[in-house]
Amino acid sequence: MSWWNCPASETQITHGKRSWLYLLASVIMLLLVLPTLIVIPMSFSDSQYLEFPPSNWSIRWYLEYLETSKWMQATLTSLQIGFLTMLVATPVGTMAAYALYVSGHPAAKAIFVFLITPMIVPVILIAIGTFYVFGRMGLNNTIGGLVLAHTSLAAPLVMIIITSAFRTYDINQERVARSLGASRLKAFFAITL
Repeated sequence: MSWWNCPASETQITHGKRSWLYLLASVIMLLLVLPTLIVIPMSFSDSQYLEFPPSNWSIRWYLEYLETSKWMQATLTSLQIGFLTMLVATPVGTMAAYALYVSGHPAAKAIFVFLITPMIVPVILIAIGTFYVFGRMGLNNTIGGLVLAHTSLAAPLVMIIITSAFRTYDINQERVARSLGASRLKAFFAITL
């Protein structure tokens, strides 16, 4: 039996009958990825402005990036902020997801929705609000301010990922460890994490 005649799922629909779905998904993926792939040859253009296809090929923009100290400093700052945001957002998002999962409180779903609102609100509104608040606190143009702003956007993503992992996790495993004498913290790190 060929792959096209095999059932694609428990519904007994074969891959051959789903060929229209595979074609549609391929076209959609191509339309999503193609604009990104067009940027690559455009980056090798010698022109002052973006053009596709490039009239002259050059590595001018790569050399300018690598030889300019401002670009190198900006890249290092971005990497530093990204790393520090990871160090803050991962434990904060994990703790929030764990607390909401373990509490079993009726308001946990409402609190979860409130905590992921930074993903729902348009980023430009968050940026304007953050700029205004950080301006009063003296955090504009500081590493700490940027890390806090990025953490407010990254922690909800961590929460969603950890919460989805908890859906298949049996909390009784941790409860058993605690009943055998492990502290809550040790049970979390040894069993749950």
